[in-house]
Parts: sequence; structure tokens; C-alpha cells
Amino acid sequence: MLAAAATAALFWSATGSGRGTKPVVYTVPKSIKSDCSVAVEDKVMAWLSTVPDGSTVRFGQGRCYGQDGTITLTGRNGLVIDGQGSEFRALTLGGSHRANWRFVGGRDLTVRNLAVRGSNPNGAYDHTIEWQHGFSVEGVQGMTLSNVQARETWGDGVDLGHGAASPACGDDASSARNVVISGALLERIGRQGVAVVDAENVTVQDSTIGPVAWANVDVETDDSCEIARHVTLARNSFGSNGWGVIVNGGFGGDPQVGDMTVTDNVQTAPTVDTGILTPDPCRAPVRILSPDAVYRGGYTLSRNSFLTPNNAFVFRRVQNIDVSSNSVTFGPPIAGCDTRTGVRLTDSHTVAITGNTFTGANSVYSADGLSTGITATGNTVN
Repeated sequence: MLAAAATAALFWSATGSGRGTKPVVYTVPKSIKSDCSVAVEDKVMAWLSTVPDGSTVRFGQGRCYGQDGTITLTGRNGLVIDGQGSEFRALTLGGSHRANWRFVGGRDLTVRNLAVRGSNPNGAYDHTIEWQHGFSVEGVQGMTLSNVQARETWGDGVDLGHGAASPACGDDASSARNVVISGALLERIGRQGVAVVDAENVTVQDSTIGPVAWANVDVETDDSCEIARHVTLARNSFGSNGWGVIVNGGFGGDPQVGDMTVTDNVQTAPTVDTGILTPDPCRAPVRILSPDAVYRGGYTLSRNSFLTPNNAFVFRRVQNIDVSSNSVTFGPPIAGCDTRTGVRLTDSHTVAITGNTFTGANSVYSADGLSTGITATGNTVN
């Protein structure tokens, strides 16, 4: 603690808190190399372990910190990590589950003005190291990632999951919760841009995501005990992807999975199938796919701009859907992609399709015989 305290600078709050002070600020020791010439994750973790909870730590402005392994913080509370524009860069290929930064448990954490870079310059997919995430947030109760960057990772740019190794079914306390990702840049990502695997109350806003190998945002539980609900995607720019802009597959239905609001987002480059796992050149930008025998509900998609080769919005076993005021441009027809409809519904119910423009579509919507409660008004197909 004495070594960390020697680097601390205490400053008084301009606005004041209950005690009139802001947290103590700890500056990274100069003894930790910051030119990416060697791996320093062990030294960084050793230093951070001396910094008390409730503090702010600052790394060198515009500096570069090399990594062979993961920087892991476990059970920390009220910590602010300010990168000041620094980058944490993987210097080696690394093991299958290496992340640049991993946060396990704890609460009320903030990371800002910090970039991470993996060892995947082309953003390609490799199944042997697909868990190498940029930021892995596991069971944290309150996490803000502000003005962060993740590039060239083999795994997800940001991965949100549970903190317990084997959470019991219904043990939602182990899930990540109250996560805000704002002003992020995630590009050349080998899997998902943002993956919501076991989390709730997640907001991704004002960010640029893509190119990515899989989905820009993937909301996908790995089993029916996990949660993926109360997700908001607002004012983001989504670049090229291999699987779609927003994909909500995986396991589980209400109440474990559902309640998503998608507003004012723009897709800037089309989905281009990369032949990963199951090639499909007809992927829609938005796919909400509930598994057999269960339903999901509460999906609002409004004022977005998307690009598609086939369908725009695909829903399977979904209830209470609002698709309104979106603009979707359909690309040239592709062999085998012959539906070309604005909204495609399978066993879905209580659906409002209002004021959308589907340029190049053949129809506003299509529905199977099980779907009910569909209203479509004020839409344009041209």
C-alpha cells in the first residue's frame, strides 16, 4: 500500500460529495514499461492489488503496455481505471482463454479512455482461440466502459457473462448486471463485437462496431439457466459482419430472455457471409430466434437504418413486437435468397409494423399460419 500511496495525488472535488472529496488518484509507476517492448501484465496486476477500492488509477497518456497474459481484477469495488488514451497490446498469440482485461465479480467499476489490441490483425475467426476477448466482464454488478477501444481480438470485443463457474439455474446474482458501453470503437473482431451471454440491464450506445467476423451484437445464452434481458442498443454505427447486426438466438425464453430496445442505429456496411461454421448468404440484419417450446417478448425496433440481401427482421416464437419508422435497403437479389420481405414472422404474436420503408422488398411482411395479431400500417415498399 505504501508504494501505491507514494504515487497518489489527492485533489478536492469541485462539486463536492458527501465528504467533500473525490477518490484518491493513483498513477502507474514509471518502473512499469510503457512502450510495448515487454509483457507487463503481472506488474500491472501487482500494482493494482495495492490500490484501495474506491480509487482512480491512471495509466500513461498515449502509452503502450505489452501483454502475454490476462490482466484480471477480482472482487473490486468502486474502482475507476483511466487509460488516458493508452493501449494494452497482446505481444504473442496467447492461450485459448486469454483476455486483455478480465473483471470478475465486484461492483461499480469504470474503465475509460483505454484501448486493447489482440494478435488478430485481420479480424479472422479461429475456433481454437475464439475466447480471447478484449474486455471480459464476468458477474460484475455495475460496469461502465466509456470511450474504450478493442481491436484485432480473436474473441469478442466485449463479452458479458456470469462470475460463478457453474451458477445454479435461477442464480441470477452471478450474472453481470447494469452494464453501460458508451462511445466504444470495436473493430477487426474475430467473433462478436459485443456478446451478452449472461447479463441484464445492458446498454450499448453511441459506439462504432465493425468489422466483425460474426455478429455486431450477439445476445445469446449458452443454456436455459442464463439471462439475457433488458438490453438497449441506441445510436450505434454497425460495420460489416458475417452473421448479422443483431442476433438473439441461444437458449431460454420469458422471463430469462427478452425485452430489447433498438433505436436510432445505422448499418454502414452489409452482412457478408464468411463461410464460418454454417455458410448462409441470406442472413437478415436482425434475427430474434427463440428455441422450441418457449417464447420471448418485448422487442422494440425503431428509427434504425439497415442493409440486407434478403429479409430485414426475422422473428421466431416472439411476442409483443414493435417495428416502426425503420429504413431498410435491400441489395441485389442473391441466388437462394428469394423471400425479400420487411418482417418475417414464424409463430409470433401481437406485432405492430408501422411507418417503415423497405426499399427493394417484395412485401412488408410474411407470416406463417401460427402467427397472430399482426397490424401493418403506413409502410412503403419500393
